[in-house]
Order: sequence, then structure tokens, then C-alpha cells
Amino acid sequence: MNQKKSIYTKLAILFAIILSFLSFNTIGSFLWSLEQSSIDFRFSLSNRELQNDDIVIIDIDTSSINRLSYWPWPRHYWAQAISQLNKYEAKLIGVDVLFDSNSLNPENDIAFSKALQETSNVVLSSRKHTETKANYEIETWSTPIPILSQYADVGFVNFPYDSDGYIRKAFSILDYQKDDISYSFDLLILQKYLQKPLSDILPNLNNRMLFLNKPFQLDQDYSYYVNFKLASSFTHIPFYLLIEDRLQDPSILKDKIVLFGATDPSLNDFFFTPKGYISGVELHAYSILTLLKESPLTYINPVLNSILALYLVFMIISTTRRSPALRGFFYTLFMLLLYSSVSIILFYYFNMIVMLVPFLILCLCAYVITIFLRFIKEETEKHRIHSIFKQYVSPEVVSTLIKNPESLELGGQKREVTIFFSDIRSFTSLSEKYPPEDIIIQLNEYLDAMTRCIFKWQGTLDKYVGDEIMAVWGSPIQQSDQALLSVFCAWEQLDILKDLQHKWKNEKKPLFDLGIGINTGQVIVGNIGSSTHKDFTVIGDPVNYAARLESCTRDFSSKDHICRFIISHTTYNKVKKYVEVKPLGKVSVKGKKESFPIYEVINVSIPKTYLST
Repeated sequence: MNQKKSIYTKLAILFAIILSFLSFNTIGSFLWSLEQSSIDFRFSLSNRELQNDDIVIIDIDTSSINRLSYWPWPRHYWAQAISQLNKYEAKLIGVDVLFDSNSLNPENDIAFSKALQETSNVVLSSRKHTETKANYEIETWSTPIPILSQYADVGFVNFPYDSDGYIRKAFSILDYQKDDISYSFDLLILQKYLQKPLSDILPNLNNRMLFLNKPFQLDQDYSYYVNFKLASSFTHIPFYLLIEDRLQDPSILKDKIVLFGATDPSLNDFFFTPKGYISGVELHAYSILTLLKESPLTYINPVLNSILALYLVFMIISTTRRSPALRGFFYTLFMLLLYSSVSIILFYYFNMIVMLVPFLILCLCAYVITIFLRFIKEETEKHRIHSIFKQYVSPEVVSTLIKNPESLELGGQKREVTIFFSDIRSFTSLSEKYPPEDIIIQLNEYLDAMTRCIFKWQGTLDKYVGDEIMAVWGSPIQQSDQALLSVFCAWEQLDILKDLQHKWKNEKKPLFDLGIGINTGQVIVGNIGSSTHKDFTVIGDPVNYAARLESCTRDFSSKDHICRFIISHTTYNKVKKYVEVKPLGKVSVKGKKESFPIYEVINVSIPKTYLST
């Protein structure tokens, strides 16, 4: 039953945490921005000093603007630049500059158009602009003028922004729900580089699969994660050096993808990325390189990710519930570090993104909730122990049980204990001779004094049966000296009785005597009773034998001698160094054939260590 309850508890906790996790979708952009920041952190740990030579960037930089005097440059400069690149056998040319209006001098546009007409390896750029109004959106496009676009492919240069303003992904297409699909600047460059038709690269828009040399999955918006790990930098050449044909090594352009783009900060073409604050043309270079190397970052299977995370959660719950709080904390910390390390390794070596922040929060929630429920359980257990035992054991024993609840087995177990019985002699005849209220007052005074003595000697009050007292040592907590404690308690009770008799004599109250029987043996200890009422008690033959010894005190009493205190042979063997006894022969338990020696206790020597305690 306890195991079932434990399993149900774990499942309940796990279910509650899963529900909490599912509600993450309603938390909004905050949690997602944390996850994106964790991706940036993984990028920072994956920096490699790799110079990429597949892509060369022609910079529209400060030196070129200063050299060529003004911006925007006349378009015959661009015609000259395209011709120079073709002369040096560049394989592909991408121009990240908008040519969406006519030049003041039409001859410049014609010169640029002729340069484009002489080659088929140029991709120009366009940009989509969306202005959101109260009830509608206005969508406009900046595209190259027709005299240019008719001789070159045109791809959009828009990137998706995350909620924190960073760019981590790149679009492959836009307006995929419309008849006129727009392809990205980067995808068109790759398509021309591979010399494959777009219909082969994106054969079916519905399955969002990009087919290069091998397929990879696109996201819902046909975007993909840019892999900024593929290069630390690219080769940069100032625009004016190309125009003036002053390149130190023109061969670096042969068979390369060459990109034109603004790197002068005053042109405002910089973006925040996991790589830092970089220019738009560098962003395109990383996006193209991701497609070229077929190395986009991809999330691992969500089901597998969830199974892994929930396994960690279950392990954290299981360990935290049964371990000390500090050990549970360090175990949780270890599991979080392990999960984080696995996510970093998969990211670094396999370009795989493991959902990190939500599951770290999930694991922390599992730890906190488990600790909280454990605290509630422990407090409930303390209250339960206190309520069960406060009337039966000393406050010191209750405190010990609360500090060490594992020492308490309420379900039932076999244990060696020492059982104590005491009974007032001739109580029935006394109750018939004196007023009931007086007898009750006197009985309560007697029981109170004897119970205090039991508690003093760390015994457990099992029950009152009329004027009879039953007490136990060795339960609910184990005591190595249980037999000694019970004998010392009984001997002190005889002294207490003498004091009470002297007091009652002065008060002219009736006097009575008592008999005590003590036995040590193996019994069943536990919470015993019906479904509506239970008592923590002991049962077994040793209990009956202790009661039999108490009744024997009457049998061994006479006019000349009153026998008040009898112990069994098992108890005597444990206390014989401290007692003087008189052998009384053998006595059997009622209904049993076997009999054992019993002893009347004549004197007890209590060591000073026990007296001081």
C-alpha cells in the first residue's frame, strides 16, 4: 500500500509539473527570449577561428566612400565592378544594395544594365516593407528598376526578427500563400551556385523541405536557423580597390561567391545577432554558408526532448523525496549541469538544438515543488506523531520521533520490547466502600504519579485498563537498555507508592498496594485496530506473560510477606548485574505448556549515570 501511495504521489507531482510546463506557451515572449539567449550562449561557446574562403565580401566601407567622394555612387561604378569580377572569374555575384529608383543620369543605368546583360551570375536585392495600421497592413516592395531587373535574378533581403530584436534565422521564401512567391536573396545565390532549378530545391511547399545535396526541414514560416559557427570571418575587400583594379591577389575571387554590401556604420545596415552586431552583408554570408554547407541548426525531435527532460524530472523528484535536502540540491544541480552539457555538446558537434531554458525551469520547478511537498509531508508527519504519542510517551521521546520519523514503523513489525504491567490490589472492594468521586480523585493522583515516572524513564504508556497500567520500552523507538529502564522505573514506582500512602494516611484516605510484572520478548508492534479507530500497541505471547507475572504477585504474597514486583527470566538475564532477586520457580502462560523461571525483585541498584540522566 505504501509503495502504491509513493508511486501515486510521484505521478501526481509529475502530472502537475507537466501541466505547468504546458502552460509555458501562455507565458509569452519572455520565456522564448530566454531560450533564444541560451542559443546565443551556446554560440559563444562554439566560436572557432575559421576563415571562410568560399565567400568574399566587397565592402561599401568608410574608406571607399571617402575615396569615391559621395554616396550613392553613380551606377557606372557598379557596371565597372561587375565587369572586374567577371574578368577575375567570380562564380556568383550578389549585390545587397537597393536600386529601386532611376539615376539622375540615365546613361549610368544603361551602363549598369549592359554589364548585367553580359553575364548571368548576378543576383540583385529587393525588400518588403510592411506598415501595420489599426485594422489593416500596408505592404510595399522596393525592387530594382526594370532596366536592371530584366537581366538579373532578384531576391528579397528581409530577415525575421525575434522578440528581443535579434536575427537568428533566415527566410527561404515569402508570400508562399500567394501566386507570386518571392525567393530569398540567399536562396537564389545558392540555386545559381548549385545550378539546380528552384522547382528541384523546393519541389513541394506544403512539406517545407529544402532539397540541396541532402534535404533539411524548414520551420513553419519557411525559415531556418543560421549557423554562425561555420566561420569566424570572411575575406573583405574595399570597393574602391576593385574599381581601381588594385587587388594584391585577384585569384582570391576565382570561382567564389562575391557579395557587395554596406559595412560603413553610417549606412545603418547592421543587425544584432548571436555573432554580435554585424553588417547585413555578413549576415547574408552566414546564411548562404549555412545553405552551402547544408548545416542549419535544427531542434531535436520534440518527443525525444520531452522524454529526456521528463526522465530528469522524475529522477530529481525520486532523489529529492528520499534524500537529505542538501544531497537533493546537489543532485538537482548535477542533473541540470548534465542536461546543459549534453545540449552544448549536441549543439557544438551535431548542430542540434536541445530545448534548454524551459526544461531547466521544469527541473527547478520539480525540485522546488518536491521540496515544498516534502516539507508539508514532514510537518504533517510531525503533527501526526505528536498527536499520536503526546499522551503516551515523554516529550523527549516525542521530540526524538519527530526528528527521526523513520524510526517509527506504524505499519507493523516484529521487535524485542519490554512490557510492564501494574495493577492496584483490591481496587474493586475499595470502590464499593468509598464515594466514587473520592476514589476517582485518588486514582487520578496515583495514575498521574506513575505515568510521570514512566515518562521519566523513557517508557511508552500503552493504555490504562481501569486501575491497571500497561507500558512498553523499546517501542516506538528502540532502546538498547530497555529492560534496565523498565526495572528502574518499577523500583521507583514502589518508592512513589510509599510516599503516596504516607500522604493518603495523613489525609485519612484509603490505602492500597500494587503488583508489577515485567517481561522482555519478541512482539508485533504497530498501529492496530479497526478502520475507524487504531492504537499504537504491542501484541503477542510476551504481553500475556507480563500480565501473568503481575497477577502472580498476589499468588506469592502472604500475611508475612507482600510480593510486589516479579520479572521474567528474559528480563532478569538483561538486568541481573543491578538487581537482587528471589527465585520463585517456573510459571507458564495460560494456554501454553512450556514454563519459565520467574524472579521476585528484592532490591535494585541504579547507577549514578542513570540517576543523573
